[in-house]
Amino acid sequence: MSVALKTQTEIKGFALYVGVSEADAEAAGVSLQEIAVALKQRIAELVPDKANETYATVALAPADAPGRNLDIVRIALQEPRATKQKSEPVQEEERAAKGIVVDLTRRRLFVDGRNALLTCKEFELLAFLIENTGNTVTRDEIASIADRCGEPTPNARTIDVHVRRLRSKIAGYEDIVRTVRGQGYRFDKHPDVLIEEL
Repeated sequence: MSVALKTQTEIKGFALYVGVSEADAEAAGVSLQEIAVALKQRIAELVPDKANETYATVALAPADAPGRNLDIVRIALQEPRATKQKSEPVQEEERAAKGIVVDLTRRRLFVDGRNALLTCKEFELLAFLIENTGNTVTRDEIASIADRCGEPTPNARTIDVHVRRLRSKIAGYEDIVRTVRGQGYRFDKHPDVLIEEL
């Protein structure tokens, strides 16, 4: 004799799909990371006991992927109702180009085939680390290249902010910019990074 057990379900959390691209956020004067941090802080204010029970991830898709950002986000994050209709074309395109391509001549960086839209400061920071591949670069040395973007010399905290923003734009490959505790940052040759230059 078999006994059928009725499985009870309950809501354990929720997913919030946000159709704001990094370019949209930048146009508004913020980054996606700053938006995610602000949302996490708000949740911590509303439910303090669950302050560490939130998680944010970004949705990557080719820069020319058709459709609304929100629809692309839902598909990339495999929301069940969205993936039933459109998952295959996006998955094929995502498989087409994987890794980081740094175009030093045109001052652009591509993540899995999409332009990461780095600011001048973010690109010059990465370019400087690449110029010093295998060596740890101090914050003072990074500050010394501020004139490349025609801006005043930043302080250590500002440099750390630029590094965080750069890492948020290369989500999935953040480890190419390594933190050397108490010293600074470094870039080492990486199999997922292609450097293009004349």
